[in-house]
Amino acid sequence: MRNHDVADLLERLSLLSEAAGEDRFKAIAYRRASTSIKNLGEDVEDVWKRGQLDQIQYVGEGIAKKIDEYLRTGKLEFLEKLEKKVPEGAVELMQVQGIGPRTAYKLSKDYGVKSVEQLREGLTTGKLTGAVGEVMSKRLLESVEKMKPGQTRMLLAEALYLSQDLVAYFGSKGVVVESAGSLRRRKETVGDIDLLTSNPKASKLLADYPGTDRVIESGTTKTSVMLKNGVQVDTRIIKKEDYGAALLYFTGSKEHNIALRTMSIEKGWKLNEYGLDESKTGKRVAGKTEKEIYAKLGLSYIEPELREARGEIEAAREGRLPDLVRPEDLRGDLQMHSTWSDGADELEKMAEAAKQRGYEYIAFTDHSFSVGVANGLSEERFRRQWKAIDELNERMKPFRILKSVEAEVRSDGTLDYPKSFFENFDVVGASIHQAFRHTPEKLTERAIMAISHPSVDILFHPTNRLIGKREPNPIDLPKVIAAAKDNGKMLEIDGSPMRMDLDDYWARRAMEAGVMLTIDSDAHGTGELQGVEYGTMVARRAWLEKKHVFNTLPLSSVLKRLS
Repeated sequence: MRNHDVADLLERLSLLSEAAGEDRFKAIAYRRASTSIKNLGEDVEDVWKRGQLDQIQYVGEGIAKKIDEYLRTGKLEFLEKLEKKVPEGAVELMQVQGIGPRTAYKLSKDYGVKSVEQLREGLTTGKLTGAVGEVMSKRLLESVEKMKPGQTRMLLAEALYLSQDLVAYFGSKGVVVESAGSLRRRKETVGDIDLLTSNPKASKLLADYPGTDRVIESGTTKTSVMLKNGVQVDTRIIKKEDYGAALLYFTGSKEHNIALRTMSIEKGWKLNEYGLDESKTGKRVAGKTEKEIYAKLGLSYIEPELREARGEIEAAREGRLPDLVRPEDLRGDLQMHSTWSDGADELEKMAEAAKQRGYEYIAFTDHSFSVGVANGLSEERFRRQWKAIDELNERMKPFRILKSVEAEVRSDGTLDYPKSFFENFDVVGASIHQAFRHTPEKLTERAIMAISHPSVDILFHPTNRLIGKREPNPIDLPKVIAAAKDNGKMLEIDGSPMRMDLDDYWARRAMEAGVMLTIDSDAHGTGELQGVEYGTMVARRAWLEKKHVFNTLPLSSVLKRLS
């Protein structure tokens, strides 16, 4: 699919347009079209071939022409002109958290800052204090210091998409490959792609992969390439009799592997990527499959997501590993958005797509009115939406759309509507989007006020992070978890690939404290409904079982709990 390519093109147009001082509404139009295409339920290239680009929401005639040129030629003349217009270094500076397009333009054009390293120097020496102010200077320096050269990592969703493309490519040539490393453990970000296979043809095939830019290393047991997108891919050729040991070793984590090797030594064995053998004689004990190795060590099979040396060895030895939640356990999705606020698709289209996923219910959580940038709803607009929902519910029985809201937690901790109005909703979620630069104490106070509000059921994406772009709000999560427990409220695992919030560590802490969690997509279009799959990956790494996740319950139980 070309959706991500075209969406990234439009997102870049949006950034450069704003940085170049173009009409702000053009930048917004590009961004909306980017979101719409990212969420498109089919390949944008197929829509283009049918000549129907202008039928995609937010894709007008002008944007359609740009997409057409890009898909026909592989480039866009207008984008190239913009890149020449925007000062050198502005795009790189935009990668720094806290620097928007206009600030990047100002720093690069007026102050000659062409790189992040020059920005670091200017902030450290105080030369740029006059440009951005003393407070902002300190914040930007903190952001720059967190950026580590050479450690660019992909979001899990990006790595999975790339891995699936590679697996399909090899499969089309009759070669079976399997991913390992942090990708197989479903960590939220991934560096390189590690592939294992027992087929020696894989080495040449990887070198011939259409996305390969150059071959780094080529041999009989390992081939490494650098892709055109800057990602390194390693393919290892493993003997069939050693495959399980290699998969175990290259999946990791390092700490998990050390624990297994220690157990092996205690039994007089040696465990490495080649197998589990007797130390003295070298006689093979196990190695063909992971399950065989775990069994020989007296352990139940440990799912890759749990292999982080966080108690899984002891649990496997004692037969108390969790029965991890799966995407198919979810019966509904309790956070998504429609065109009533900042979503890309209408209520009915979202509902039909959710129904096709096999859900019994969903909740439309369009924003409350103080989130003006997201077209938040007034009370009157919500009443009109409820009427539309009633009509849909009548037509789509027994499927149920719950009347819901993502209520903004204002800077003083209050919510946008009076309690009497909130009583009309089936589900109330609360979020902190605004004034997130408050002190940790103030942010924690606001979160606890929201959780303690009698109408609130769920605290959505509790830390409001954007992975790699915005640090988590520094709230005191132990206090927030305790407040959720005391008030009988729920916390969310937001499955948006850029959020995955709560993360696996805090989701497990919440579960252990007895707090119920939800796994939601936070979808802003039908193409993002699969976000629950990433949320489930977080939940599995957090040791969550079906019983710990609220929206695994049937509709009748959900309504009873929410009433």
